[in-house]
Amino acid sequence: MSGLRNKWGILQVVNMGTLISTLDVGIVNVSLPVMARQFSVTLAQIQWVATVYLLTMVILLPFMGKLSDRMERRQIYSWGFFIFGVGSLCIAISHSFLLLMMSRCLQGIGATMIMANSQAMVRHAFPDHERGRALGYNAIVISVGTLSGPALGGLLLEVMDWTWLFWINVPISLAACWLGLRWFPRDGQTSAKSPFDYLGTFLLGAGVCLLMLAAEAVKDGSVSLKVWLEAGIGCLLLCLLVVQARTIDYGIIDRELFSHRKVWLGNTGSLIINLAQTATLIPITFYLQSELGFSAWWTGALLMLQPLVMGIVAPFAGWFRDKYGGTFPINAGAVLCSASMLFVVCMPSVSAWSIGLHLAFFGIGTGLFHATNNAEVMSAAPAEKSSLAGSLLALVRYLGQIVGIGLATLLVGTMGSPTQAQESFGTPLRVLFGICCMLCLAVAISGRYLPKEKPHHSDITTSSSS
Repeated sequence: MSGLRNKWGILQVVNMGTLISTLDVGIVNVSLPVMARQFSVTLAQIQWVATVYLLTMVILLPFMGKLSDRMERRQIYSWGFFIFGVGSLCIAISHSFLLLMMSRCLQGIGATMIMANSQAMVRHAFPDHERGRALGYNAIVISVGTLSGPALGGLLLEVMDWTWLFWINVPISLAACWLGLRWFPRDGQTSAKSPFDYLGTFLLGAGVCLLMLAAEAVKDGSVSLKVWLEAGIGCLLLCLLVVQARTIDYGIIDRELFSHRKVWLGNTGSLIINLAQTATLIPITFYLQSELGFSAWWTGALLMLQPLVMGIVAPFAGWFRDKYGGTFPINAGAVLCSASMLFVVCMPSVSAWSIGLHLAFFGIGTGLFHATNNAEVMSAAPAEKSSLAGSLLALVRYLGQIVGIGLATLLVGTMGSPTQAQESFGTPLRVLFGICCMLCLAVAISGRYLPKEKPHHSDITTSSSS
């Protein structure tokens, strides 16, 4: 019984780390205008407070995942909370914009240490036949943290100063660091001491940075030769990263890891589903307010339908996967994500009802897909590379969000602009949803190639608690 309590205690600490690192993105976005006034900078400059956090995570996730597999995982994970808390403290007391940006990078490093290991910690705490349910709860936290950040940040700003959005992270982070060092088991196995892929890390960081610069420019309505060059060079660098990874055995895109079909199909599917979620969620927000006249409060309430439904479905999906295998919920989830787009594509008018039906069905789909897919990927990865596998899952989630922003801004980038107030975005919105429908359908079709295996009840990876 004590072992059972310890496992679920570990899961709660993991969920705490996942929540604060994902919630922080949305909370900060809401506070940017207030911070811009205090530091006397433009909106374009203050947006880098949010961007540099994501960039730090994307660049360092594979590197930190490999480092965690070579060292004691619980130490890196637990001290990640400490660094996140120190970064939050430095942000709260920052008196200059430069110090604010440096503190935000420090906070991003701590968040990377947490996110690179969260799912690996679950893998090592739970045997394979319980892993789906545990990662189902973690998938809920990821969704709730990502989608409820803006609403919670807006509510807190109504009653307190923006610095308190970071002050509250400090005691939570310190408590989580102490609990992690106390509860998490020591790792019994580490990966071989292979070299770090510094060139691959540079190619990934430079490529993603250029793509984010292009996405930010398009989001602001600027489409120039410079933007196209940034996007083109960024894509080229990422292509070079793939080529470079095929020539070495220690690349950040690990060849052994991606030799497992569940790993590369699962990561590709996760990238596309996250792309579709971000690409459709951003224009829905503008459409509800600018074309349907919804208030910000009612818009937020309707958007909460998706994480609410996902939260109900994800634990059931994890339980089903643990008992019968993951093929059916992964395929069914992708099919429902694809079908949800048809409520916008095919209905006579894009109304609140069609958007609400889309959000509900997409929430069911992501609840089925993410909880099961994450468990399948983590179980298929070699035990000595579980942190790297978990960091890649987090990486493709953020990459999917970046590409989703780019796709949305390419098709409906001027939505909400005062100069486009009289223009109807019904047709471009349908085109966007149609593209996402086909992408999700491709994930469902690829699911036919997943190995049909049931979880192994003998796969116990938990080591003794320290």
